[in-house]
Amino acid sequence: MAVTITDVAKRADVGIGTVSRVVNGGTNVSISTRNRVEAVMRELGYHPNTHARNLKRQSVATIGFLFMSGQRQMSDPFFSTLMAGLADAAGEMNHDLHVASCPHAEHELATLDRLIRGNHVGGIVLTDTRLEDPRVGLLQERAFPYVAFGRVSAEAEPNALPTVDIDGHAGVQQAMRHLIAQGHRRIGFITLPVQLMCTQDRLNGYLSALQAADLPLHEALVISGGLSEDEGRRAAEQLMALSSPPTAIVCCSDVLAFGAARAIEEHGLSVGQDVALVGFDDVSLAAHASPPLTTVRQPIYEIGREIVHMLVQRMRGAITTSKLIEPTLIIRQSTTQWKPMPLL
Repeated sequence: MAVTITDVAKRADVGIGTVSRVVNGGTNVSISTRNRVEAVMRELGYHPNTHARNLKRQSVATIGFLFMSGQRQMSDPFFSTLMAGLADAAGEMNHDLHVASCPHAEHELATLDRLIRGNHVGGIVLTDTRLEDPRVGLLQERAFPYVAFGRVSAEAEPNALPTVDIDGHAGVQQAMRHLIAQGHRRIGFITLPVQLMCTQDRLNGYLSALQAADLPLHEALVISGGLSEDEGRRAAEQLMALSSPPTAIVCCSDVLAFGAARAIEEHGLSVGQDVALVGFDDVSLAAHASPPLTTVRQPIYEIGREIVHMLVQRMRGAITTSKLIEPTLIIRQSTTQWKPMPLL
């Protein structure tokens, strides 16, 4: 069987990315490491595919973005803002942005493999990173440049992870402290899909805030939502149907919060006055909701730009470090109008 870059990395006891930089002439490799990798390549008889490398150099000015259209809509304000950041930064750096749509999850790896093997792009942007993410494994196996919006589980080169992420734990803690300070004691929590890396991070922020305030965890108040407004509505309906419904709800996205607002109103209650509501993202529509939505702001457009700048560096063989961005709580009327019910 042909010797792969993974075989070389294991024998040389280095990361796949290090072997890739040696093969492609990257400068961010020590002389001793380069010599060890080259010695292993000779020992195993590893020969890089120079034809493929030349083709790849022709496509290096194109950045690939694999969009799961079966899970999110391009009209989702989160993704439209992210796309604007990606496209603007790519254009400023004389790169093109190639968007590949994949409607079915079972075709995702095949679509990604086609982008890589077809030499259509020189680097890949990943979003919605997961606890078990075969996309990351494929990209690492191929030593293909990528940057992920969200943390990844990676054993190779832990100090040089190609990720940009928001501190969701801290963001949810900010939202919870705000609600608890106003007197809320039963606070619902609507999550994103459980397989996403960010979901557990934000849930931990919720749990930490309860513990810090010496409040009990009521498991019925934590509902697994999804990605769409309808899923947020259905999750909030479950919360409002409880015998003791929450007086406040924290949602892991603004889109979920928009759906939750509909459910609250359908129960004859007023968002803000009867039930406080918090989102996450601060998409443009949040400030124009009725009432305006309190939300945890992550700079989505700026993150898109940062991802492209990091990816271009990696496409040029540089080592980059992960970046964790601190969010900001934006307080609006959806949480400032609530008054606790008087005791009878």
